[in-house]
Amino acid sequence: GTFAAERRSHATAARLSAALDQVDIGIVLLDAETRAEFINRAFRDYFAVPDEIADGKPPFIALMYHSRDTGAFELPEDELGIFIAQRMEMVRIGDATPINIALRNGEVLRFVCAALPDGGRMLSYTPVTDLVRHTDAASRADYYRSLRDPAGRKLIRYLRVAE
Repeated sequence: GTFAAERRSHATAARLSAALDQVDIGIVLLDAETRAEFINRAFRDYFAVPDEIADGKPPFIALMYHSRDTGAFELPEDELGIFIAQRMEMVRIGDATPINIALRNGEVLRFVCAALPDGGRMLSYTPVTDLVRHTDAASRADYYRSLRDPAGRKLIRYLRVAE
């Protein structure tokens, strides 16, 4: 009975992992020491995290430094250190205040940290490019619309609901 229950639990976890890899929201689950226990496909794509790094259960700070080193953020270099320190503090204290993160490729992600009962954290990165960029120059509208679904994730469906 115990073995069967463990198999069912493992199968459910595998299904949940596969399902989270299908959404366009980047998701990272951190343990109480801020090591990544799970990183879904969207997060890996947004921040160009290779599978060997993501599957190695890196500390969150390593993911931040990787994103900095690959030039993912649309920030001046002299502001990156402060940005990383603030994000680390948000995660450490479980601050659920949403912030927008502009990526160098023009996309904007809404970051939210949720504190979990076991001391871990769930980080979500929701694409909000269209919602944020509506006040940008009208001449760039076609460019921002092209960002709606860069990886074929059916993002347009979610954005229409949000709009």
